[in-house]
Amino acid sequence: MQRINLPEEISEIIKAVEAGGFDAFAVGGAVRDSLLGETPLDWDLATNAAPDALAEIFPDAEMTDSKFGVIKLEIKSEVKPEATGFLVDIARFRVDGNYSDHRRPDDVIFVDHIEDDLKRRDFTVNAIAYNPGKGFIDPFDGRQDIQEKLIRVVGDPLVRFEEDPLRMMRAARFAAETGFDIHKKTYKAILQKGALLEKISADRIRQEFEKLIVAKFAGKGLKMLHSLGLMPVIVGELAEEMTSREMTDFDTLAENIDKTKRIKDRRLGLFYLCFERKGALAAVRRLKFDSKMTGKLEDALNHLESMCFLADKFEIKQFIAKIGPDRYEYLDGLSKAQRIVYDLQEHKILGRYYLLQDMEANKEPMFISDLKIDGNDIIENGIAEGEKVGEILGMLLDLVHKEPKRNTKEELLRYAEQYATNIIKATFRKVRWIR
Repeated sequence: MQRINLPEEISEIIKAVEAGGFDAFAVGGAVRDSLLGETPLDWDLATNAAPDALAEIFPDAEMTDSKFGVIKLEIKSEVKPEATGFLVDIARFRVDGNYSDHRRPDDVIFVDHIEDDLKRRDFTVNAIAYNPGKGFIDPFDGRQDIQEKLIRVVGDPLVRFEEDPLRMMRAARFAAETGFDIHKKTYKAILQKGALLEKISADRIRQEFEKLIVAKFAGKGLKMLHSLGLMPVIVGELAEEMTSREMTDFDTLAENIDKTKRIKDRRLGLFYLCFERKGALAAVRRLKFDSKMTGKLEDALNHLESMCFLADKFEIKQFIAKIGPDRYEYLDGLSKAQRIVYDLQEHKILGRYYLLQDMEANKEPMFISDLKIDGNDIIENGIAEGEKVGEILGMLLDLVHKEPKRNTKEELLRYAEQYATNIIKATFRKVRWIR
């Protein structure tokens, strides 16, 4: 009998449920991943035990969804209490009712047999159950599909995509995670039903896209999104109006993205950089990323190109002082990934690196906080007050960006007086005259 190695804790949970007179099986992604030779982080179990019975067996468990009969256990290692454990969801066997909201069933019916529970699952590779004593329950040949590297819907794909259109995005995401192909019948159904994804919230679309972009085979996932006609739900009308340059950049990204580190904000930046700036900014807003991610992607679109043309220490200092070190670090990492994807020369990246190394070695001032005077010094010396203080500090920062040796208290106070009284000198502080 073919077997998978369950963690000891999972085997003990199954035994505990069986000791109570019920059935229990490992199901879903954990079984799929185990068959693929991967180590699952979380486990799902299915049982015919009612929630109250499970509560008696596992008094420390948390009831997370009474409607669907789901409890959650957090497993910690007794040998290494400080080690990261894993989560276990235990759900009652059920079949789903109608999906009026294209997301979750309006109601569920609890059933007694695992085979009925497996019928409601999305893809055959996720519709496999395993019990150490009973072996595999695989009514839809999910193991065969794993061997043939196919993603196939359980049941009629047209019906299943009507129930929850997000399953179409999940198909592309599973392709990105496993490298599998999508079964012909499932593929055709997505082409036919793709427009239904417009009914799905931006949050759910974004979550699937974020998983796809960092997957092991993200390039394949991006190609799937395009060939299945699902790009409009990611970037809106941009997908219908891609220029030849945008299409070339997208194709190159899909071909080479797997060579880059699987860092979400970096790969998302690479994706949106395929498109012209104005449309890409609108596409970022479409998926409603959180403010931190939105800021990074806007930086990628607004500032990456200009960063690539920084030619000397002064320009680098001005740029970093304007956007801050964290934002610069993101853009620098993004430029390195972009070089890998598009096979660009690295001399500009290395140039910035060596200039920064030299600036750090010489402790050259970068920010207002690096100045040898502060606003109190300007006020106490009677040079300026109020908003003028901040303006003068900004002027002094420009000065020491060009001439770091002038970053002494005496020098800066002298220039502060000049800037406060000589508006012309202050105006031309950034000008570098060409002879």
